[in-house]
Order: sequence, then C-alpha cells, then structure tokens
Amino acid sequence: MSRETVAVVIPTYNVAAIIRPTLESIRWADEIIIVDMFSDDGTKELVEAYPNVRYFGRKDYIFANVNYGMEQATTDWVIRLDSDEVLGEELQKAIQAFLEKPDPSVKTLLFRGVHRFFGFPSYQGVYREEACWRKHMFRKGTAAYPCKAEHEDIESQEPTQRLAGHYDHFTNMTAEEVVRKFNYYTSKDVERMSDSELEPMSPGKLLYRCTRMFILYYFQWKGYKEGQFGFYTALFRGPIYTIIEQVKRWERLEKQRRG
Repeated sequence: MSRETVAVVIPTYNVAAIIRPTLESIRWADEIIIVDMFSDDGTKELVEAYPNVRYFGRKDYIFANVNYGMEQATTDWVIRLDSDEVLGEELQKAIQAFLEKPDPSVKTLLFRGVHRFFGFPSYQGVYREEACWRKHMFRKGTAAYPCKAEHEDIESQEPTQRLAGHYDHFTNMTAEEVVRKFNYYTSKDVERMSDSELEPMSPGKLLYRCTRMFILYYFQWKGYKEGQFGFYTALFRGPIYTIIEQVKRWERLEKQRRG
C-alpha cells in the first residue's frame, strides 16, 4: 500500500551505548537522519550499519542540529527524536496508519512520552500524562526551533493531532546523569544569553519561585503520590535546576563586573 514518506531526525553525541533500541523502533522509516557532534565512541559506525541511515557530522547546539537534519530530509514528513526515545508498538502503528491516510489539514502530530527520572518511569507531578504530549512529527518545512534555549518548544504550524500509544524516554537514568545533564543544559543556556538577559533573580524572588515550583509539582500536580521518588523529582526538576541556572547567571555577570 502506498503511503506518504517520513524521515526521523536524531541529534547525537557519544550514544553508542543507548541508541540501538531507538533505531530498532524506527526501522520502517524511509530515512533516519543522524546529526552527530563528532562522537568518538563508535556511534558513527553503529548507526551507519542501518540501511536507512544518513549520517551528518556537525558541531552546534542540539536544536540547531535538529533544524539542520530536518532540512536534509527528502520526505513528506519529519519526526524529531532523541537518541534515548524509543517508540512503542502502538505508536509505531499509529504513525504508519496516519501516513497511509493523512489528514491534509494537519501539519503537526503530538506523541505522548513516558519519562524516566533517576531511572524510573514517572506518571505524576512534572511528568503527569497531560504534561507529556510533545510535538514530534511535522509536515516537511513547517517546523523549526528558535535555538535560543536548551528546553524550548519547536515552532510549528496548526492544526495538531494526537496519536495513540506512547514513546519511552530513557533519560536521566541515574542521579549522576541528572546532575551532569543539568550542568550541561544550564551552561549552554547561560552561554548564549546577552548581557541584557543575564541579570539573575533577586534572592527573595528566587526563593519564592523555587517554593512555588515545588508546591506546584509535588502537591498540586500530585507528585506526592510517587512517594520519595516524587519528592526528589519535584525538587530536582524545579528548584534545583532553577538555582543552578541562576547561580551561573550571577557568576558570569560578577566576573564581568570584577574584570
């Protein structure tokens, strides 16, 4: 049966240990476009063993590499995935069914993610189901990242449609990985800020913001239902991440002021 075509774009850097399940879940894609930041762990050799992979080496911010990969696609649709996101069978079938009979008015498709934190799947608080729908699939040429921050939303066209099923996001599998990624993302965000954007919050405002975030994630969004796991998730994904980023803003400004 004929269907419209799709490419999957994946930004990578030293992911040989984790990317195979992702690639196995998208073997049916017409193209898999890998935009790699010159890995030295065998990532290039591993991904090029798959017949539908096109490999590009490029050093840039993650979302800039995603934009580049989407521009290289020769298909009707593009899907944006991380190297640690694995499409479930139901979602795979839903994507293929849509491609066979696409709604011509739809430009953006949303997938639901089940996210790991400290290695465990979370369904409450920050990662409650309603908060875990992401824009992942787009008609070619209708979506791009602004590339102003590490956790920004992609800009895409309406209307949108949700697909059945979910993907598993195997991110932040240990506390050590959580800290390492927080350090990377906050450094990259502060690095690209202009001086006018850099001013950190006052101590009082920062304390209020962190308290409010914790109350939202742990109590209002019911992170407490996941016990101590939910407590740590609310704490790290809210106050701790925010404090790290604010300290780095202050540090950069203070160094500039002191010469």
